[in-house]
Amino acid sequence: MLRAQWLSDGRVDVPAAAIPTNLWEDLEEEAAKLEPGKIARDRSVPGLQVLRDGSITSPQRCHVHPGGDALISLVRHPALAETAREATGSDAMVPLRWGYKWYTHGDHMQVHRDEGKCTITFSAGLIGDLGTMGWLPRLRWLTSVQIAARFPGQDVFPDDDGTFPIERRILSGFDGVRVPHWRPPYEHDLGVLVTCCFAARL
Repeated sequence: MLRAQWLSDGRVDVPAAAIPTNLWEDLEEEAAKLEPGKIARDRSVPGLQVLRDGSITSPQRCHVHPGGDALISLVRHPALAETAREATGSDAMVPLRWGYKWYTHGDHMQVHRDEGKCTITFSAGLIGDLGTMGWLPRLRWLTSVQIAARFPGQDVFPDDDGTFPIERRILSGFDGVRVPHWRPPYEHDLGVLVTCCFAARL
């Protein structure tokens, strides 16, 4: 079932009950402790840029931190690898990168594609209202050059109905390496996102 959903929609959710409540509580506590050490991510070069691995970068602004023991526990939780394997059809999945992201009013991430090594990206709301992720599955199979050509403007927040919710404590896995996605300017005071991506082991 997950495989069919992945092929159709490019998205699957980790079963909500799979991740224990105490781990989510540990993650929230860890994010609060690490916030003073967060690093600004402010990419201001306008427009979409296609990189050699096929990924697309674009302007974004937020704060990040690679996390600590609690986040490692989440990344190593078997439910993530199991969901990733079943959805993508890969025999083995390994975590590639992970971290926390802090969004304050006006922070954003314009249209992009994840780095080429990411087979599936997971994200979940941790603190605050994270709203929705912009989502363009109809462009999933275009090349990155074709996608970049569709968005020649300086500010790339498509006027498109494609979105999916970033729910608190619900990990959503998505095909971020193929489906262009974005985060519109944040409308609230504070939101914390937890994210990680897995790659298929060769």
